[in-house]
Amino acid sequence: MTRRDAERRRLRGLIERAGVAMFMTLDDRGRHAGRPMLPLLLEHDPHIYFLTHQHSRKVAHVVARPDVGLTIDSDSHCYLAIAGRAFASRDVELIGRLWHPTYRAWFPAGQGDGEATVLRVVVDRVDYWEPPRSRVTRIVEAARAIVTRRPVETPMKTLDGL
Repeated sequence: MTRRDAERRRLRGLIERAGVAMFMTLDDRGRHAGRPMLPLLLEHDPHIYFLTHQHSRKVAHVVARPDVGLTIDSDSHCYLAIAGRAFASRDVELIGRLWHPTYRAWFPAGQGDGEATVLRVVVDRVDYWEPPRSRVTRIVEAARAIVTRRPVETPMKTLDGL
């Protein structure tokens, strides 16, 4: 496994554990519209999926303007900004692969709910920032910044695709 593959796998794990992503679309006036959603991943699949309702505003936004953004704050204090294109699908097999019984809270008729729609995000780029996890390291960096009069910087890393 290459280093890039290992990094991709690590970022996918962070996305899974984060549990919530802010899913950003563009409305009919070109304004950003965001909402929290549950990102779903399939093994050996480079896309991020979301289950939603066919007649939701977000589906209308995606159909009109497929460019989307996702922001994720993982439990390990890694911050991700994901850019890609989303596509709506009513593929019954794909819905079945993504389905979990708890989703009945959103789709009372179950997996076969006629409103169930998948948004597939084809990831173009992931920008991410990882501040040091150690509290001691963060304190040392803050002290160094005060002494040197140079701000603490958390460098951005970029990964093409996912």
